[in-house]
Amino acid sequence: MKTMILLFMLIPFISFSQFIKSDQTDSFTHQKRIVTKSVNISGDIFSNTAIDEISYYTINETINIVLHGGGNSSTAGTVLKDDIALLITDKDTIVVKSIGLQISYGRYGPINYDEAYFITKDDVIKLSKNKLLSIRRYTTAGIFDFLIKEKFQHNLMQLSDALLKEMDK
Repeated sequence: MKTMILLFMLIPFISFSQFIKSDQTDSFTHQKRIVTKSVNISGDIFSNTAIDEISYYTINETINIVLHGGGNSSTAGTVLKDDIALLITDKDTIVVKSIGLQISYGRYGPINYDEAYFITKDDVIKLSKNKLLSIRRYTTAGIFDFLIKEKFQHNLMQLSDALLKEMDK
């Protein structure tokens, strides 16, 4: 019985570690870098029509959220330096700004993208407590809305919580 209780007490520590891909301090620049694994938000990672996954990476206290997805030449588009994305939760809308010019890639088939945006720690806290309902991307190809299915809405909440716990270590 004591073993079961101990196991249940350790589950949060074990489950959060599965979201962190890398946590290192660069020996040359002395920058702390955290990279999370990607979480699925679409349920169909092979669709190449929208945002499939989300991840984070940090450099010291700067946090970036990355939208991983795909499409064709009319839906992928290029993200410019001042473009934004809207992360719409059940409580509010979080505006994130592009880290710079980002060009989609793909030569002979579907076009893929990994778009990074600056996000504040306060906004990560909001994403850890509120369900992400949809994302709006602004690109040179237009404005695209992507709805998050209910069964995947908790994934980003868990990832955000894991990142916050890792940053506080």
